[in-house]
Amino acid sequence: MAQQQTVFAHSNTKKAGSSALIVLHQPGLSAYMMQQIARTSQQSATVFINVRYSTQVLCPIRWFNQNNEIKRCGHGTLAAALFLQQYQGYCPRQFISLSGETFKITYKLKQLRLSMAKIASKEVAPHKAVVKAIDSAILRSYASAEEGGYTTIVVDESQPLCTRSILIKPLLSVATALIVLQQDSKTQQWYFRYFAPYYGIDEDQATGSAVSIITPIIKQLTKQTNGALIQASKNGARLNYHLACQSVLLY
Repeated sequence: MAQQQTVFAHSNTKKAGSSALIVLHQPGLSAYMMQQIARTSQQSATVFINVRYSTQVLCPIRWFNQNNEIKRCGHGTLAAALFLQQYQGYCPRQFISLSGETFKITYKLKQLRLSMAKIASKEVAPHKAVVKAIDSAILRSYASAEEGGYTTIVVDESQPLCTRSILIKPLLSVATALIVLQQDSKTQQWYFRYFAPYYGIDEDQATGSAVSIITPIIKQLTKQTNGALIQASKNGARLNYHLACQSVLLY
């Protein structure tokens, strides 16, 4: 069984949200077949759940884009939880990835919420390729300690993030995902976009895992530990978060 599931939509601000294709499959589906299914999908992530584990407390989960298996995927995990809750009246309390990372699901205020580990970053000089790709001043630049992880830059307000032109070609040489972050000084609202051309995705229109990198940086800059992030992609998404000691709650 396969069904599209949307998360992070917000009708008041006309945000269409982030969607994923959820595939509930029988045992025996190979990684090759998963990739073939994902290759034909129009979604940024195709999520695979083995029906054998879908009613257990701990459930393995895998995510693929059209080209590769994804190491971690926040919006796909929350989408899978919502789908299972609606389809079978129950969703696992934890999902576990191939790398052993756990994603916890809680229920509060009639809403499923995802808890995932935060990822620390350190401030660094911006990569030359990133400088070439961005048509504005880079105020700050960060890199996660994880090898092949994430680069995050904070850009100025000279132009709204949703209309900025980001050059993809220079980023093909950067073996990390790039998060571009901007704050509106008047409203204090934070916006972001996510790029990973090195991994076959020019711009990811739907991401939840980026919040685990962004929110610790926002805390460093403003001491803020909860609020909303707006993904300034084509469809747009609103992601509410709460940053705890070692994790980020996302809903």
